[in-house]
Amino acid sequence: MQPSPDIVAIQVTPQPVVLDTGEVALRIEVSTANATRLRGRLLSPDGTRVPLEFAAQPPPCDWLATHTLRPADAEGTWQVEARAGRATAVHEFDVDRRGAKAEARFESFDAQPRQVPRGDLIRLVGRLELVKNGASGPAAGLPVVIAFQEQETCGRRELADAVTDDLGRFAAQAPVMESGDWRAEVRSGPEVIGAVSAAVFVEATAEQRYATRLDYAVRRAGGSTVHSGRLRGKPGASWEGLGNQRIWVFYRKPGAPSGAFNSVDKSTLTRDNPVLSKGRFELRTGTKSGGAWRVQYFGTNLAAGVVSDAKPAP
Repeated sequence: MQPSPDIVAIQVTPQPVVLDTGEVALRIEVSTANATRLRGRLLSPDGTRVPLEFAAQPPPCDWLATHTLRPADAEGTWQVEARAGRATAVHEFDVDRRGAKAEARFESFDAQPRQVPRGDLIRLVGRLELVKNGASGPAAGLPVVIAFQEQETCGRRELADAVTDDLGRFAAQAPVMESGDWRAEVRSGPEVIGAVSAAVFVEATAEQRYATRLDYAVRRAGGSTVHSGRLRGKPGASWEGLGNQRIWVFYRKPGAPSGAFNSVDKSTLTRDNPVLSKGRFELRTGTKSGGAWRVQYFGTNLAAGVVSDAKPAP
């Protein structure tokens, strides 16, 4: 039986999209699985629908379409709709017009260290400023998202977030599972045009690691979503529970590409007491309407990382 097509990731460049006096050329790239044809369209905030003509290109983003935005085009949140067979996915991006709002700009961004064993945390630091009418100053109190793009893959995932202090500085920690590019992003808002930092490459290193597996279940309890399960590893001849290991929770919005799981900034440690079933975990998040959840263990220099199956939001 022929595998069903799947839309794994969608990315749009440039980001952010800022309209001024000239045209802006968009590149819409999509990663798929088992797809021989891809169709799509752009939806503007004013309801205009623009067909997209996708052509195959070398991976990791194996389809490309282009579109030109003009100075008179609508501001706001645009959508890319992609369809491969029965699989559909939506990706949103912001379009702003220069002049009315201050523009965010990353004065600095770095990841420390640049080489780290798989499963370890890195520290991501930077400084954000606002620029308007030629003057610049610290961007205080703005949310910053830390996004990661694995080497030789298409699309980015949000793995951490932070808020700038009074001097525009921010800091966050995130686990490393694979080598790839990290960058900081600020979304556009009513008074600010968003920005992205330059990417910083971090290499994930490890010796040969033993296998792990995740059992995972999700249920609703009152006003919360309860995530529970058990982490096991095979350091020797048999599987055993792994205690004191951190499990992270990720969520995918309804209609998003299958690989677009982003952090909800929630994690917990597995139990380390054999009497209480070593390796078990449980934590609560807010509820979501539709979409899917999954959990991930990023591993260590000895234990391999592992991702659970996706579970529909209860």
